[in-house]
Amino acid sequence: MADGVFFYAVATTGIFCRPVCSARRPLRKNVEFFATPAEAVAAGYRACRRCHPDRARVTDPTIASVIAVCRWLEHPEDDADVAELASRVGWSQRHLRRIFTDVTGVTIAAYVRAQRADRVRTALRAGTPVTEAVFEAGYGSVRGFYEHGAPRLGSSPSSYRQGSPDLTISYVVVDTDIGKVLIAATDKGVCAIRIGESDSELLVELAAEFSQAALVPSDNALQEIGAAVVELAAGRQASTQDIPLDLRGTAFQVEVWEALRTIRPGEPASYGEVAQQLGRPTASRAVASACAANPVALVVPCHRVVRSDGSSGGYRWGSERKAALLAAEADAAESTTP
Repeated sequence: MADGVFFYAVATTGIFCRPVCSARRPLRKNVEFFATPAEAVAAGYRACRRCHPDRARVTDPTIASVIAVCRWLEHPEDDADVAELASRVGWSQRHLRRIFTDVTGVTIAAYVRAQRADRVRTALRAGTPVTEAVFEAGYGSVRGFYEHGAPRLGSSPSSYRQGSPDLTISYVVVDTDIGKVLIAATDKGVCAIRIGESDSELLVELAAEFSQAALVPSDNALQEIGAAVVELAAGRQASTQDIPLDLRGTAFQVEVWEALRTIRPGEPASYGEVAQQLGRPTASRAVASACAANPVALVVPCHRVVRSDGSSGGYRWGSERKAALLAAEADAAESTTP
């Protein structure tokens, strides 16, 4: 999503940042999100000296208007329809729908559904009963939640509330040229590929996401995928199109992730070029956000997306790793060129 829509803070450091900050990504369990810098400061966090979130200013009036609409949509008690939202920013309904999708990468309706689902997810994690969480999140009925919100949880609401105890996730950690890589899979496919410094760090992160799921070391089921990941981490080509994935995200995020799988190694694309490929030429910031949220590193090669000026840009797993991957892929591509 466009920079300025939210800010994130890290409990272990006491610092809050802009989403485009180049600092190393923290563990999700240590992260808290805020709509404004003032809210982060009020919660006791101090501004990052690298990205200066306290100085962040949105100068584009169009972006500012979309951010304002996002803020209104994030409040369950604000039941304004599109006509009312358009009136607030001085646009026609048609113009609002088009610009909102261009900036955020999703429709207004999809954004509302995602916000409601996120509120339910937070409430369930806090132990709130399912029915209470559903209505507090803004759903008009339990049926509406089960049709639109429940599929985003990846398991039944009661199961998710308990940390997905009925879900079994197999995993393996492999050594690669860029560090330890954890590969995790449900019975539907690979749900996470994470890069880190140690086995324990990666397992803690996986356990935080699926706190009550059964995490089982894989015997040989992930052996072929592990071998492919080792090759990818070294910059060499490996067949990944047949690897089944269990991706959980918004419709736009999944669309971006699928597009990334078509980028050939050694031929990086810019965020704008990916947006163009998707038929949304003004959604480059939304593409960048989807890249940052990519749960399956290497197999979904978000590292192959760079800035329009050719610089590598940020990377969830560290800018140094991204640079190493791009360099290795460039060398491998050059060595195979006739």
